[in-house]
Parts: sequence; structure tokens; C-alpha cells
Amino acid sequence: MHTIRTTDLPASQAKSEISDDKRFRVLSRSGLHATEALLIDRICATTHAPAHILLTGNRTGALAMVAAACFPDSRMTCHTLDLHHARAIRRNLNANGVSAAFTHDPFVRCPVKAGAPSRLTLACTSDIPDAPYGLALFAADSATATGELFIDQLEAIHQRLALGGACVIAYEGDTGTLLKQIHQMFGNLSAHTDTKGRFCVTAVKREPLAKPRTFCADFTASIPGGKPITLASLPGVFCHRRPDTGGLALAEIAARELQPKQRILDLGCGCGLVGLLLAAQQPDAHVTFVDSHARALAATHRNLAALGLAGHTLVLSDTGIPEKGFDRVVGNPPYFSDFRIAQMFVDTASGALRNGGIGLLVAKSPAGLHTCVKTRFTDTAVIARRGYNVIRFTQLSI
Repeated sequence: MHTIRTTDLPASQAKSEISDDKRFRVLSRSGLHATEALLIDRICATTHAPAHILLTGNRTGALAMVAAACFPDSRMTCHTLDLHHARAIRRNLNANGVSAAFTHDPFVRCPVKAGAPSRLTLACTSDIPDAPYGLALFAADSATATGELFIDQLEAIHQRLALGGACVIAYEGDTGTLLKQIHQMFGNLSAHTDTKGRFCVTAVKREPLAKPRTFCADFTASIPGGKPITLASLPGVFCHRRPDTGGLALAEIAARELQPKQRILDLGCGCGLVGLLLAAQQPDAHVTFVDSHARALAATHRNLAALGLAGHTLVLSDTGIPEKGFDRVVGNPPYFSDFRIAQMFVDTASGALRNGGIGLLVAKSPAGLHTCVKTRFTDTAVIARRGYNVIRFTQLSI
């Protein structure tokens, strides 16, 4: 039996799960996600060895390792949209002695090294890499893949599958509408599981899509005294299809003190709303846009081009950046994970701001975020705007 580890806990403390065919045992901290377990059993039951396999939606790499062991001569692309998940997958691959090359979109900088060429490629890109895949394995759930994102990714998979290629989809959540979408797209499907809010189906590509859809959406945003700008957003990006009110509040406060030729760091940039509004108002400013989500940076890249704003920097990172000397840091951090991500924003701002530089972070309720800010900064203030609170802080010494 082949053992795969996705945790450093000893076997006696780890959750142990065995595939249906008894060939694989997975040791994890709290158990495989239901969709991952379903796909592992499906790959174990597959007898035909595709030349190229796509795996997307998996966050641990266990599925990729099972597929690699089952099909030692196949090429594989393991795709994820978020660098945090890509790091977890790569960490688990390395711990199990599985090598993988790493790739990202060409328009971004990324601190993760590419690695040596390998038959397994880990891709953290805004779209699924082009290839004639013979088999695609797609794991999703209602918490991570909204209806639009699920359908958008499924259409991308369909377009990249070779004719006769199969897509195996495992999903946890409301299945009714999505099953209809799969049937309309592929024209066929066979259900393996449909219990407890989960399904696993196989659909085969018989012909190209007649009318591929686009789920990119445009909206208009502005700040007082500035011209309205039109921005595009993509499924999976924060506040798809509309400007975030907190982001508008942040941009409006930041614009009050904006000076020529300033270096601005936009942390968790999303589609680029805040940094783009500032760059449009002060064209000789330089903005560094940072996000861990590849689609956020793809939307920002598209918006920079559409607005004719050149010379700015896009960084794919889930740990901030090491650069220093910024005049302004702006951000709208998420507040899950006990404010750990918000604290990373604050820590990054502390290292990035020049002496006298100003940081601005926005929150609906300021208490938790203000506590994070006070771990690094003493000169702080809370500014109410649009029903949100912008916490302003100054770098007094370095």
C-alpha cells in the first residue's frame, strides 16, 4: 500500500483514509475533503492512461500524487488559483518526494521558484493552462466556487479537453442547477455519487462548445474630484461585478493626501480598484499591486491596459513583499482566520513604509483591525467613511 502524507503529524495522531481499491493510504490532519476522496477513488478506477491529465480545485496535492502513482508515464498539470493553496500543494509534494515545476502568469512577479522541469507542473495561473488534456479532474464546493466561477472553469476545461477526453467533476453543495449546466455543456454525463449534498459525475467531450461564454463584468468607479474609470472583474475575484464600498472609502481617504511621484503599495488589490483610482488621479505615481489570487492580478492587468496606465508592478504573493521605501500602503484585508491575514498586512506595511510613510487599512468594524495595527504602530487614527472605518497610521521610525 502506497502512503501519502499531507501532514507532519505522526501516523498515530493523523487521520488515515484508504482508497476503495486498497492501493493508497492518505494521512492528513483532519481528513480528506469529500470531493478529493471521491476523485481519488475515480482515478484509482481509471484503466486508460491519458497522455496529459489536468487536476484543478485540489488544495493538498493528494489527488495529484495518486494520479502520478497510477499513471507514471502521463504528464500532469495541477492547477490552482491561489498561491496559498499552491504553496500547500508544493510543500506536500516535496514531503512525499514528488518533484514539480512551478509556473505563474507572465505578467506577474512571484517569490516561488520555478523548480526543475518535471512531468508534473504546478500552475498558479488565472486560467487553466492550454493543453490537449485527455482527462480532467475538477474538485469544487459551494464555499470556494460560486456558480459563475464553477461554470467559467468548467467551460475552460471543456475547451482544453481533447475530443473524447473525459472530465470527472466532484462537487459539494447545491447540485441541481450545476448538473443541468454540465449536461448542457457536454451533452452527456454519468453520475457516480449523489448523496449527502455531494455528486461525482463523468462527462465526455464530443464536440467543441458552440458559444463559449464570458463572465468578465465591467463597472464604473470614481472618487471626488476624479474622472470615473471603468474596471473589469472576473469570477473568483473579491466583489465581482461591483465596486466594493469599503474599497471606495479607502480610496477616497487615501486620495486626500496623495502627492506626485509617490510609491504606493496596494495589498490584497483584488481587481485593482483602490490602486487604479489613485493611479488615475496621480498618473506619475507608481503602484505595486499585490494579491495571492491569480485572477485578481489578471483583472488588474487587464484594467491597467484598458486605462493606458503603464509602469506599474503586479506581484503574486500570499506573504507580502520584502521591498521598502513606500510612501503609502493601502489595503482592505479579509478578517477570517482570527485576523492572521490582517496581521500580515500590518506586518508588511511596517516593513514597507519609509520613515514618515502612511498606511491606510479599511474595516467595517475597526476594533479587531485596530488591535493588529497597534502591534506595530503607535500613531494611529480611525476615520469614518461610507459606513466603514479607515485606520490611518504613520511610520515614525525605522
